[in-house]
Amino acid sequence: MTALSVEFVAKPQEAHRVQSAIPAALVGALQNVSGFAGCLVMVSEQEGRLVTVITLWVGNDRLKRCRENLRWVQKLLTPYVDRCLRVQTLAAQLPALPGVELEMDFESDSSAACCRNTADETACMA
Repeated sequence: MTALSVEFVAKPQEAHRVQSAIPAALVGALQNVSGFAGCLVMVSEQEGRLVTVITLWVGNDRLKRCRENLRWVQKLLTPYVDRCLRVQTLAAQLPALPGVELEMDFESDSSAACCRNTADETACMA
């Protein structure tokens, strides 16, 4: 798995929207792109304007797909970015946890990554 990480300071007027707006924008634009496996949006608890967006890429050509879509990801983030801090590509691994199955759920207006355990309980990250 390859991860594209974009760290930035959100515009003051957009900070409250990034957790819902960015996943919807990225998934809407990239869900049919070969190799795209989802995204995470993380907002600092200490400073609500500090945001990290990670897109995940899989497959034999995952690094190529990640690089090919870098500009598109940056363009989608532009409305929310006050100042870009760092952009980097990382090798990533998501180890399997006993009894937890990760499933990307992008039905309807949802852009959440859901984890279902063997008891069929669900916890979601937006």
